[in-house]
Amino acid sequence: MEISQLRALLFLKESASLTLAGKRLGQSTSATFCQIRQLEQEIGKKLYQQIGRKMRLTDVGEILIKNASRIVEMHDAAVSSVKEPGGLTRRFVRIGCGPHSSVAIVPHLLRALRAAHPNTDVRLITSDDEVLLHDLRIGILDVILLSLPAGDAESVEEPLWSYESVLAMPPGLSRSKKNVSLKNARTLPFIFYRRATVTDLPFQQFCHDFNLKPNVVIENNELDSIKKLVQLGMGISVLPEWSVVYEQRKRLLAVSRLKNRYLHNYGVAYRRSGYRPQALDDLLTVCRKWREWWPLAGYVHDPI
Repeated sequence: MEISQLRALLFLKESASLTLAGKRLGQSTSATFCQIRQLEQEIGKKLYQQIGRKMRLTDVGEILIKNASRIVEMHDAAVSSVKEPGGLTRRFVRIGCGPHSSVAIVPHLLRALRAAHPNTDVRLITSDDEVLLHDLRIGILDVILLSLPAGDAESVEEPLWSYESVLAMPPGLSRSKKNVSLKNARTLPFIFYRRATVTDLPFQQFCHDFNLKPNVVIENNELDSIKKLVQLGMGISVLPEWSVVYEQRKRLLAVSRLKNRYLHNYGVAYRRSGYRPQALDDLLTVCRKWREWWPLAGYVHDPI
């Protein structure tokens, strides 16, 4: 039984597809199939079955998967430990984040990390918050960046900064309706930035606080896509202020501050564990110095 085989089984469990599991592992579908097949031959039992277009684990596969995640995590911790001082020279950290953060935040973070620790290699995975939190729990990721709180009891959450939400509108709308506000936003098409784990409840609270029942015409979990839809006049949206700075400067979007400041925290989450790889500690240290490396630091505040 090899770690690569167990890791393939973990990804198959999550994706229900050999093709998608192979992509996440960075290998071909046939290679992933061979790993699962070799594992089945060693155990002497079938580990998955095809139901429609989905691959589902058998009862035996479900039993094995319970221990597989812990074995993989212990393996990764052991490998990391020998790559730290006194062992090999290179270190490795696995980071997860959302698509917009992977463009607007993480490149600056990684430049600062590599400048401070050039012997640290990085694997970056972008996905939605639920997948990222799950991958963190089972040891596929070391740390994730996201809006907080995520409400995951198995993780340590560390806020880095807080950001303000603003009303984003097509530039022409703000000129033609100078009094655009939350009050008349009820009648305007609204594009909802949906990231289920961390934005649904805060958004519901936002609507409650301001007695707002938005006319939601589009739900979208891609912030960059929402900004483009707003630019094209498809509706208005409530978005993080820092995320619309460049569009506002270029007059591609108009921004209206909310009467009462509406703040969220953004930060990192990592597993509760007695062991932390040195590469993770190095990354956390760099993260805490965000004022030094993030160009948009002037548009956020200390955590609330």
